[in-house]
Amino acid sequence: MENIVPKLEVICFHNGVPTVAFFLRTDRPTTIGRAIENVIVLDDERCSRFHATIEYRDGKWSLHDLNSRNGTTVDGTSVDGSVIISVGSKIQIGRETLLIEEQRELVHCGEPRETTARLEQQDYFSRQNEMTALLGVERTENMRLRSLLEQNSKMIGQSSAIREVEKCIDRAARSKATVLIRGESGVGKELVARAMHERSSRRAGPMLCLNCAAFSESLLTSELFGHEKGAFTGAMETKIGKFEAADGGTIFLDEIAEMNPGLQATFLRVLEGATFERVGGNKPISVDVRVVAATNRNLEEEVAAGRFRRDLYFRLRVLEINVPPLRERKGDVDLLADHFRERYSQETGRRYLDFSPEARAALNAYHWPGNVRELKNIIERAVLMGNPPTIKKADLVTSALGSVDDTNSQRSSVKNVDVSDGQLANPNDSVRFEPTTLKEMESLFILKTLKYYGWNKSKTAKVLGIERTTLDRKIALYGLSKEG
Repeated sequence: MENIVPKLEVICFHNGVPTVAFFLRTDRPTTIGRAIENVIVLDDERCSRFHATIEYRDGKWSLHDLNSRNGTTVDGTSVDGSVIISVGSKIQIGRETLLIEEQRELVHCGEPRETTARLEQQDYFSRQNEMTALLGVERTENMRLRSLLEQNSKMIGQSSAIREVEKCIDRAARSKATVLIRGESGVGKELVARAMHERSSRRAGPMLCLNCAAFSESLLTSELFGHEKGAFTGAMETKIGKFEAADGGTIFLDEIAEMNPGLQATFLRVLEGATFERVGGNKPISVDVRVVAATNRNLEEEVAAGRFRRDLYFRLRVLEINVPPLRERKGDVDLLADHFRERYSQETGRRYLDFSPEARAALNAYHWPGNVRELKNIIERAVLMGNPPTIKKADLVTSALGSVDDTNSQRSSVKNVDVSDGQLANPNDSVRFEPTTLKEMESLFILKTLKYYGWNKSKTAKVLGIERTTLDRKIALYGLSKEG
């Protein structure tokens, strides 16, 4: 008589829905965890990277908890070390549920009788195993890619300021409303937008980003709404715009205040649900896209100056998230620095275990005018140029620039200004100080540079270190002319 040994399989459930099955093997352990190296990969931050194993020994199946962070339960009982499992055992790891079931395939321990029916059954189960393996590979790859997306949209920090931002993201993610994200350059406005998209019902759809300051008015119109072949010189083929490509998902428009007033009117109509046409086309196009906009400018001043439409301003501010600068969340500097250290250590293969005490003190004492972006770049450079295993203070190259909030204080403390008569309080300094705005200074400097080069815009743009299109936009913005 043949010995028939029932083999087991693990059915993975997510939110009560079975997702994939894994056959348990008797010749090696089945590893479970968040790391992609595991046989069963769980997409749950509560799960440890290497959480548990299932093994077959002495005719019994057992589950071993690998000192996981949040533990494992089997049939409602917490596992301390290992526990015997069998058909019907219910394993709970974080939010994931694993159910042990018996495979339908029978393994003959004695000499099998290879009948036609048996061969057909073996062929069936072979194809089933291959299909399960392919599904497992596909799911693992999808989980790996989603894990990378989550890493790129993960908010790092425990300060009250960043916790408030997290709450705003959660509330906004449940809505379909337009969102305006405000904050200084480098604070992570795009990161907030990505986190919002990943937590929303649109996460299965695309998320596309566009910087409005990077294009002229005509090119920005084409980027947003697309163009037909032959619509303008160089339009060699039809191109769909970001709105069409983001249908069913989210579009993130950075530097929204740089959008030309003429395009603002078209953009407003689309926000209101109106159809649009590609440049050079006449076919109305309707899309379902959530718009998230961002700016580091004071939109109220832009509206008052007539550079930004009042109706668009109110339409964008349905929901508003203000991202605080890094200098206002100093308690998060260490966490962010450790995050970037681990990230770039892994990317470069140069293993850094920690910062020196002097380096940490320097990071926390710095005012961070470039915010999180500057911190990220400083840590990346330190990882590349330093000597493992510790990042030292000398490896941290910071900037002498002041932060946005430093402007006014520098006028009074650094310059030591006596505003009563407009003179510097230092009698040895004969330079007269005249308070002015940065915009007025920029306008005057551009005008003088243009005059110096005889209004040669190409030379002026090169000297100023900006694009010719940016110079044209600033000339129009400030109303500069040769007669000025």
